Amino acid sequence: MVQTVYICACAEKGAGGGVYKYALQESGALEQKAYLPCDKPMFAAADGGKLHILLRAPFGGQSFVNPLARAARGAARSGGEEKCSGYFSCNADFSGVSEVKSTMGECACHIAATGGDTYIANYLSGNVVKNCHVCVPHEGTGVNLPRQDMPHTHFAAFSRDKTRVFCCDLGLDGIFVYDRNLNEISRATVPAGYGVRHLVLTKDGRTVYAVNELVPSVTVFAFDGNRLIRKATATLPCEEKTSTAAAIRLSADEKTLYVSVRGENVLFALDISGTHAGANGTPVVLQKVACGGISPRDFNLFGNYLLCCNETSDNVVVFSVKEGGAIGERCGEIRLPAPLCVI
Repeated sequence: MVQTVYICACAEKGAGGGVYKYALQESGALEQKAYLPCDKPMFAAADGGKLHILLRAPFGGQSFVNPLARAARGAARSGGEEKCSGYFSCNADFSGVSEVKSTMGECACHIAATGGDTYIANYLSGNVVKNCHVCVPHEGTGVNLPRQDMPHTHFAAFSRDKTRVFCCDLGLDGIFVYDRNLNEISRATVPAGYGVRHLVLTKDGRTVYAVNELVPSVTVFAFDGNRLIRKATATLPCEEKTSTAAAIRLSADEKTLYVSVRGENVLFALDISGTHAGANGTPVVLQKVACGGISPRDFNLFGNYLLCCNETSDNVVVFSVKEGGAIGERCGEIRLPAPLCVI
């Protein structure tokens, strides 16, 4: 079956930046179908036939005064202004492109969208924003300096019933649970200094696996609909001391977790099926595979294939995924400038 794939290339339009649409063939080959030029797209989300796209700051050469975000991070870094990121939407065929709006924060790095609502994490401003209108700043610091000198919101996602919004804050080692209006319900933490980045949920919504960036690892939580209860953390073996974890994905059969790690430049496959998993469902490393490039920022699963975006080496590598979840051979590769996101 041919599958549709979108990849964000985070470069200026003149250097090939934009969103690329591909057809992933049954052979693993990627065939380009369309291209939407735009400056430095960071991340995209699909919902109801629409694409929602983030542009890195400052969009359109503009800056915006954002008192809420500025207050959250203390003194402004430069000139008292937030160099806000941009947000726009379009149809799946790249028609109907909307105007670009401010995300109310700097360096928007993740977006979640459902039912016409969008939730954006602005990394450098340490806030989460609903519909480019409601802004909730985080406050505090972590112990792993300088990376945790302030809040750094990095990810937003929905609970399975869509009533709750999760927000990962790398700077605070925290996962915040909000209602759809961004009223805080609860928060949980990963080990101090680990820097939580992204998460995935099981289909029943009762288990959450969070990847920690600063100390490459996976933390397991139980979720009761309102609160996350931390159960265990599994550290990923890395020889490169400056390694940082990036993305996390869950296989369709919910037996295997996958994590990308920069610096080490690898993909991990971890067993969570119970066959090898440890106490409290602790993931166990089954495989460590070279990513085929440098700095694997994002990757995603498409049936029997895994597509890995290597940001620094400007390539996207296609791997097969074997029965049982193991990462197989390389099936193909394309060149794109600074690929950051694949959906």
